[in-house]
Amino acid sequence: MTARIIAVCNQKGGVGKTTLVTGLAEAFSDKLGKRVLVIDADPQRNTTSALGVVSPEFTLNDVLYGDPDNNQKITPGAAGDAIVPAGEAWLPKAGAGEGTAAIDVIPSERNLASRERDAMMAREHRLRISLKGVAETYDVVLIDCPPSLGLLTVNALTAATHALLVTEPRVSSVEGLTEIVTTIAEVQENLNEDIDLVGVVINKERKGRSDQAYWINKVRDDFGDIVLDPLLPDRELFAKAQAACLPLRSFGSVSNVLVADLEQLARQIWKGSEE
Repeated sequence: MTARIIAVCNQKGGVGKTTLVTGLAEAFSDKLGKRVLVIDADPQRNTTSALGVVSPEFTLNDVLYGDPDNNQKITPGAAGDAIVPAGEAWLPKAGAGEGTAAIDVIPSERNLASRERDAMMAREHRLRISLKGVAETYDVVLIDCPPSLGLLTVNALTAATHALLVTEPRVSSVEGLTEIVTTIAEVQENLNEDIDLVGVVINKERKGRSDQAYWINKVRDDFGDIVLDPLLPDRELFAKAQAACLPLRSFGSVSNVLVADLEQLARQIWKGSEE
């Protein structure tokens, strides 16, 4: 079966993409037993850090730059040279059994931002080409897109089989959904006719907030049944886990509800992305 390549995106920053990507990677690996590759396409490299990857020698920036000895040409499968395992805390625990799979990472670096200015031919297809023969060795590939609609996001959408949108229930984030949906439609028309929208995740919910309730209802009205449940709550534990570069499971029983929420989302995404 072809890997599900899922671009996680919203053009607005601060919506919790890193929380969602790392949480889904953990859920797909631990709970669904899927082989997971995480691609950090955001020059802020928060996902790289959160997954415990330190000082990588080769990054997505090097992959997308191409072969310096061959006019920066992208070799099919070149992304494989940048793959590293997630940090030790993310490895399957001894005795975990067949229900747990490893998480690999293609890390980012600050210089990845320079790829937004690339002007070579077929520049929108460089990530897709580099993943040929690589993505197929995984069940799920999660791409953490930057908070913009530039060339890096377009590369991710051109390489992806599915797009997963994430938003906070506030005005700027919800408005960002409209803009990314327009971009996805343009990519589908011109670059990647096979990409589908697999769902919308609402993050950082605070129950009892009337302002949030308005925007949650707005998202549900606009996107209908592709809005995935449960909504992810605004919990300090997410930030604590990210800062410590640890999976949620490391925090014991206090993380059980959040782990269960992410597992439920992962199962819906897996089902929704079936061919």
